[in-house]
Amino acid sequence: MGKILLLFCAIGFCAVAQPSKRDSLEALLQKAGPDTNRVRLLNDAAAIYWSSDPEKLKRYAEEAMQLSRQLDDGVGMGRSYVSMGIYHWAKGNYQKAIESVKAGLPYLEAEKNNRAISAAYHNMGMNYTALSDFPQAIDYYFKALKVYEGMGAGTQAQAASTYNAIGVIFEHQQNYDQALKYYWQSYRKNAGTDLRGQMGVLINIGTVYQLKGDLRKAVFYLNQAHSGFETMKEPIGIAMSLNHLGEVYLKMKQLDRAENHYRRALQLGEQKNYQSSILTSLLGLGRVRSETGQDARSLDYYEEARQLAEQLHQREDRLSAYKGLAAAYAATGNFAKAYGFQSKWVALNDSVFNEESAKKIASVQAGYQSEKKQAEIELLKKEQEVSVLWRNTIGAGLLLTLLVGALVVSRQRLKIQKNQALLEQSRLVAQKNEQLQRQTLQLEGQAQTLATQARQLQELDEVKSRFFANISHEFRTPLTLIIGPLAEKMRSMTDSTDVDFRWNEVAVMHRNAQRLLQLINQLLDLSKIESGKMELRLQPGPINDLLTVTAASFSSMAEQRHIQYTVHIPTERLSVRYHADQFEKVVTNLLSNAFKFTPNGGSVTLTAQRILKHEKPYVQLSVDDNGIGIAPEQFERVFERFYQGTTSLVGDQPGTGIGLSLVKEVIQLHNGTIRVETKAGPGARFVVELPLVEWAEPISEATPIKSRSDEARFVADNTVPDEPENGAEESDQRPALLIVEDNDDLRMFIRNQLRRHYRVLESENGVRGLEAAIEQAPDLIISDWMMPEMDGAELCRCIKTDERTSHIPVILLTALATQDSKLTGLETGADDYLTKPFDSRELLVRVQNLIESRRKLRERFGRELRIGPTDIAVTSADEKFLMRVMKIVEDNLGKSEFSVEEFGREAGLSRMQLHRKLTALTGQSAGDFIRVMRLKRAAQLLEGQAATVSEIAYEVGFNSLSYFSKAFREQFGVLPTEYASRPNASV
Repeated sequence: MGKILLLFCAIGFCAVAQPSKRDSLEALLQKAGPDTNRVRLLNDAAAIYWSSDPEKLKRYAEEAMQLSRQLDDGVGMGRSYVSMGIYHWAKGNYQKAIESVKAGLPYLEAEKNNRAISAAYHNMGMNYTALSDFPQAIDYYFKALKVYEGMGAGTQAQAASTYNAIGVIFEHQQNYDQALKYYWQSYRKNAGTDLRGQMGVLINIGTVYQLKGDLRKAVFYLNQAHSGFETMKEPIGIAMSLNHLGEVYLKMKQLDRAENHYRRALQLGEQKNYQSSILTSLLGLGRVRSETGQDARSLDYYEEARQLAEQLHQREDRLSAYKGLAAAYAATGNFAKAYGFQSKWVALNDSVFNEESAKKIASVQAGYQSEKKQAEIELLKKEQEVSVLWRNTIGAGLLLTLLVGALVVSRQRLKIQKNQALLEQSRLVAQKNEQLQRQTLQLEGQAQTLATQARQLQELDEVKSRFFANISHEFRTPLTLIIGPLAEKMRSMTDSTDVDFRWNEVAVMHRNAQRLLQLINQLLDLSKIESGKMELRLQPGPINDLLTVTAASFSSMAEQRHIQYTVHIPTERLSVRYHADQFEKVVTNLLSNAFKFTPNGGSVTLTAQRILKHEKPYVQLSVDDNGIGIAPEQFERVFERFYQGTTSLVGDQPGTGIGLSLVKEVIQLHNGTIRVETKAGPGARFVVELPLVEWAEPISEATPIKSRSDEARFVADNTVPDEPENGAEESDQRPALLIVEDNDDLRMFIRNQLRRHYRVLESENGVRGLEAAIEQAPDLIISDWMMPEMDGAELCRCIKTDERTSHIPVILLTALATQDSKLTGLETGADDYLTKPFDSRELLVRVQNLIESRRKLRERFGRELRIGPTDIAVTSADEKFLMRVMKIVEDNLGKSEFSVEEFGREAGLSRMQLHRKLTALTGQSAGDFIRVMRLKRAAQLLEGQAATVSEIAYEVGFNSLSYFSKAFREQFGVLPTEYASRPNASV
């Protein structure tokens, strides 16, 4: 959000805009005739309406200007121009405001009206501040302050406003302590004179604490300002305070409160057509949408803000809008537009820097020319003094004797020489000072350039990181469609003896697809390391088992290629602080490279041992091979990103240049080192060293560490239900699943995997998925994360917060494999989370588990249904729904005509929606639910012997005593009369 410069200032003759003063001015205007008194009243009224009704201000100012021309009233004319300037300032048209005030100043100066002149100076400073022209702004502020001081008493409020304005300048320069000092001076001077000005200063004070990071104090002062403006009914002040509170709550990650404040400010700004406030609100709402992962929905806010910022020529807000649009387009996959707006941001940022540099250079040049002229004047004075002194010397020589004259002349010549020497020294000093000043300016310019370039690089890095994260989704989806069907084919080859599949070809395809996935994961890891977002949680422990399992996965390759593969892992514990997944990647990469560059029949050796280095214990891991080796001059370069040395002998396929770079980065995150060592024979030797740590727990041989490769070979248990055998009739009773996926191929693949066990519904995006969920009420929803119109996270949030669908479990599918992404998905209410590419059998098991848990929940509810459901383990939304529908039935138990249709109307649902919701939660239809509630209330009444059986039957809504007896017996196994006489009867 661009910084709002809050300057509730002395606009001239304004006072606190209380209704009583407004009313009295309006009454006087109605009585005033077309004279100078009416001009004065019109300008006074305009000053009062500047914040509450700018359009009325404009009407009064235009009428005052027209009447002043007719009356030739100079003061009235000048004040009218200033009033129009205030109108343009309130609308955000700062250049027009400057032109208007400048047009009025000559009239005021001609009439020597100091009070109006000082107010005009102050307003000029306000407008230049809004345009970020701070040298001009501070010049006008000091002019105003000088006039105020000359006027003496009665200018307290105006001086307070100027102190506030100077505080704004210091705030812009990030000198927050000085800014607070001037703000508090302004606040104290406003005490008892201008409550509105005090509230405006409180907004500035709250903003400074926000910038300093003290958000608690920021909220305190901003709330005080908001309350004050509410009391005074000042809409612009209310909008400003709401916008700033929205900014603070956004920083506090209280996104709902931030959005609420921004929306209220936007509504108020649109009502009053206060464009600066509207612009701030739009940018804030765009940031809220981006923070909640709704980047597609943030685009509308950012685009509207961009157009308004360009219309108002607001540079800082344009920068914010460009930055927001670039990030949002990158997050939604439109990288061309993201690059375009990022380029606009860089260009505008550079232009601001160049303009500021030009102003500084012009200022320095003006100062230099002034100093140069002053030096020339001093030099002329010295030469004139020397000339006068010479003439005096000649005159004295005529009067004195020759000897005395000669002596005097000699002394004067020495003095002249001394003065000339001093002048020469002063010239040299001036030249040195000038040279140092130029060097200082150059250094300052270079420092600012470097700072700007650093910010730009940081922005580009952020865009690049988002690009990697989003493009991974595009890679992982087709990989799911490659690996999934291949895995199915390989399982079919294993289980079937009737079909002759070409196993080797399918295995090659599957292996290369897995390799492609591994390369994508490496790119993502590099992106996270670059952006500083890869934070490994290192845990102390022995690595013996991990090394053994990882090394064993290369045994079959060694046998196929007849490579002598040797592994030396000692029995003693080798304990380090490590991240199992990342460390396994290191070992796998080093061994893969060794086998890749070793010819058939060669040798590869993996050795782990304990060593002492600088008298400290380390674990050393080395991988040796006798392949083509690495030239000594390439030892350091092999760890550079994308560097490719000698191609491999296995297929002559060069590597990507990613693996070893990633290995080095990961080892450094483990506080270790990696290097290449020379060997006596052919081949290469990579050495990894990690600090050894003490570990008290023994190594358990019964539970070896499971590697990622083991996890990848997921094997489902035998609990997956088989396809129904009884045809369509039984199929209709199977649970219904809704698949929400924008990729047609992936949606078809998931459907084909699930349709043997479930009824499958499909939707191609989140909006249609939500409609289908409300209409069809499926038993489970499987949704992709990144989709057009509405993403999976927003869909899940809508599902879980809607009473009609809150009971439906949701599984999110995504390529965003980071822990933060998983937590975000689960925080939206998702019941489970799968990362692409996934094993179809794992999906089947997770679907079955969720549906089974819901079935058990329904059974428990059916057994334990009481008048209150609070002991049932359901979601908060479902619990509230059950409590509400139970109260509806309770309130209508005595009405025999109470039907399912009426039940649905009172619950706010259609008959079918109510039926599906109750069936999903309780296993009972709406009619059965009403009947069971009536019977259980009757049982409670019978237990307490509150009345006869017939009276109780009619009380709970049964018209037929025989039907009541039959239904009661079906529910409780005994007749009502028997139940009433049974001791310790319990519902």
